[in-house]
Amino acid sequence: MYDQVTDAPPLFTEGLRALCLKAAVFQMTDDENTAEIPVAIPVDEMTHAMIAQPQILARITARCGVQIIHQTNQEHTDYRVGDYTHQAYELAWGIPPERYWIGHEEAQRRLGVLRMKYEAAGFLNMGQAHVIDFAEVVAA
Repeated sequence: MYDQVTDAPPLFTEGLRALCLKAAVFQMTDDENTAEIPVAIPVDEMTHAMIAQPQILARITARCGVQIIHQTNQEHTDYRVGDYTHQAYELAWGIPPERYWIGHEEAQRRLGVLRMKYEAAGFLNMGQAHVIDFAEVVAA
């Protein structure tokens, strides 16, 4: 079960930590591609929301003296427990919360369940298309 009200604050923390890990990798390697480390899908979604607030992010990075790297076309959401991202996170903050750092296989399984429910409701391509006829009368 997901609740945006209660999950948003801890997920914000996880998104910030993911961006910190990417910034650290970039600082060590000076390579934007290498800095695109695997991130769990829920955490990656939060980083998108954070990056959509450019003024706040700019202030944070200016204060910290770091450069945030996130290129949507090169991101990796194939995070797996025990991978490089997991190990780096663990060294920095301890064990990542399993609620948000969902391994790739489990995330794909859950997305499959969502996909079936969306399609049953008439939504295709994970909500990017639909077969709903708005002229059709729908009972309230």
